[in-house]
Amino acid sequence: MLRAFVLDIDGVLVRGSAPVPGAAEVVRELRRRGRVLYLTNNSTLTREAHATRLASLGIPAEAEQVLSSGFSAARYLSERGMDRVHVVGERGLIEELRGHGIEVSAEGGCDAVVVGLDRSFTYARLAEALVHLQAGAELVATNRDSTLVTEHGRVPGAGAIVAAVEAASGKKAVLAGKPSMLMGRLVLEKLGCAPEDALLIGDSISTDIAMGRALGMQTVLVQADRRGDAGGAEHVITSLRQLLELL
Repeated sequence: MLRAFVLDIDGVLVRGSAPVPGAAEVVRELRRRGRVLYLTNNSTLTREAHATRLASLGIPAEAEQVLSSGFSAARYLSERGMDRVHVVGERGLIEELRGHGIEVSAEGGCDAVVVGLDRSFTYARLAEALVHLQAGAELVATNRDSTLVTEHGRVPGAGAIVAAVEAASGKKAVLAGKPSMLMGRLVLEKLGCAPEDALLIGDSISTDIAMGRALGMQTVLVQADRRGDAGGAEHVITSLRQLLELL
C-alpha cells in the first residue's frame, strides 16, 4: 500500500512560472492518501520560497515538505564542520547555507566552493572560484542538470556552470542534489514509511527515476511520448492527471 508520494517540482508540477495542468488537483488527492514530499534541484530559492511559490499556484505545500539541492548541500557541509564557503550561486543558496550556520564570504580562505545555478556567472567569478579551489577548498555542486525546463523551453542549468569550474580546477565536485545519495538520505529521513511503500514521480530518467530506483521506491516517469525510454520506471504517463487513474 502506498503511504508516501515524492514529486519533482520543476517539470512535473511546474514549468517556469506556470503550474502543470491538474497539478493542484493531483496533489490534493495525494495528500488525502498519504505523505507528500517535493524534490527540486533548483538552488536559487530557499525551501520556504519553494513552498510559497507552489502555494501561490494553488499547490498546497509547507517548507518542511520541500527537499532542495541547496538544502542538501548545506546539510552536507554542516555535518562535516565546513563552516566557511565561497558561493557561485544565487540568494536562495546563500540563505540556505547561512540557515545552517555557514559563513558565506568572498574574501579569505574557505573550506569549500559551492556551485549552483548562477544567472550572473562571469569569467571573473570562475577565476575567483579557482583561486579558492587551488588553495585546497573542496568543490560541492548542488546539481549537474545541464539544462532546466521553463515555459519557454530549455535554458542552461547549474550543471553547465559546474562543468566549467571542474574543467578549470581539475577537481571533481561532490554532488548534493538528485540523484546523489546525499539527497536520497534526506528523502528517506522524511518518508515516514518503508521505501517500497513510497512512489516517486519525476520527469527525468537520469535524476528522478535513477534516485527513486536506487532508494528502492516505486517510480513513475512523466513524459510526453510513451514510446521513449522509461529508464526502468515501473510506470510511464503522458500527463500528470493520469497519475490518479494509475493509482
